[in-house]
This record gives sequence, structure tokens and C-alpha cells, in this order.
Amino acid sequence: MARKIRKPAEGKQDLMRWLLTYADMITLLMLYFIILFTMSSIDAAQYKQISSELQNVFTSGNWTIFADQGSSVGQGLLEGVTAGQRVQGRPGGRTAGTGGQSALQVQALSSLQDLVKGGKVKVIPTERGFAVSLVSDFQFASSSADLGSDAYPVLQEVADFLGQLPNSIVVEGHTDSTAVDSRKWSSNWQLSAARALAVLQTLADYGIQDARLSAAAYGDTRPVQSNDTAEGRAYNRRVDIVIVEQQ
Repeated sequence: MARKIRKPAEGKQDLMRWLLTYADMITLLMLYFIILFTMSSIDAAQYKQISSELQNVFTSGNWTIFADQGSSVGQGLLEGVTAGQRVQGRPGGRTAGTGGQSALQVQALSSLQDLVKGGKVKVIPTERGFAVSLVSDFQFASSSADLGSDAYPVLQEVADFLGQLPNSIVVEGHTDSTAVDSRKWSSNWQLSAARALAVLQTLADYGIQDARLSAAAYGDTRPVQSNDTAEGRAYNRRVDIVIVEQQ
């Protein structure tokens, strides 16, 4: 009787397949250590400089090219832009990670941060761009178009910022709903126009080109707070300096 040959049990022929997984793991580990070695050879001083300058750009609003004329840092990334040249955002363009704010609005928030923190101005979005709103009660008393003495340093700082931009500027005057002094004004429309012109003239005196400036009057038709309270009326007695990004 012929001897029956026993076949190997299924699966025994695959016992060495673990070597493939092991080889893949060894290959990946080798690549990992090669990458670590490559990273360890980075110029530490150059890396620190780049890191420091980027942090300065994003925290202090210093929107300039930071490489020195003789430096190779960032070479080729911004060809045609010289060291120290100011970088302007595309009109109407939005900046990632800023809640949809334009590059210029982010720059305004940074440049005017002391005024914003002090409650003297607000930087707010508008249909055509954004506005630097003179919202504090020290700007105008009720039924008055005379700027308070404390308003001039604020407008000087705003003018310094606006002087860096090429954009058109619309100065919009507003009032609260209180009836005007009939001895001075015929209506809130006239009062709001006078407020806009007072700010426009001050900006012109501080060096903003006349061709960039225009004025608009809205009377009490666009309140930002309730006119039922003294605080709300103070906010509504305002002038918005609109930086036009979209025609």
C-alpha cells in the first residue's frame, strides 16, 4: 500500500511574511533618522532670526521685508521687493485666520491698537472696506461740530496711518436723534455734514491729500447704539473715516 504524503497545514507557508512588515518598519525608521539628522544641520542662528522676524510681523504690525540687503534669508521668496519695502494687501483681499478681515484692516488694528484699547476709535468693517470710527464722546458735544481738544492727537495718529495708504477716504458724519440747536443748525443733516467737514479739514491739515478725501452726511439715520440712553447718544455722535477698498 502506497504511503500517503501529508500536505503541510494551510498557513505554514506564510510564516515568514512577518519579515516584509519588519523590513518596511526598518526602512521607515531609517528615513526618520535621516530626516532628524538633516534638520539638526540647520543654521540655528538663521532659524532664530527668521522665527523672531515672523513673530514681529504678526504681533507688532511691522509689515516690512526684514532681510538685510546682504542677507540670504528668504532669498527668492519675494523677488523684486527690496529690503524694508512695505507690503500692501490686495484691495478687498481677505487675510486667512483673521475672521475675514482685509490685510489693511489688520494693519489698521495693529497701528492704532493704543487708540482702540483706549476706547477712542473703533476699526469696523463696512460695505466698501473698513472704517476708523471716532466713537468717544470727547469728539463732539451734543449739537456741536467743534472737535474737542483731545480729538486732535487722535486724528494726528489716524492721519499718520492713513498717510501710508493710497486708498480713497470718505469721512462720514453722524448725529444722535436729539433735536439740534435751531440757532446754529437747520437739521441733523446739516450738523452731521459740519462734523464730517471738520474732521476732513483736520486730516487735510495733517497731510492727507485733498484728492483722496470726500465727505458724506447721514444725520441721525444710521445709529450704532440706542438713542434712549446718554451713552448710546454719545456713540451716535460720531464720524466714521472710511478707507475704501472696493469701488
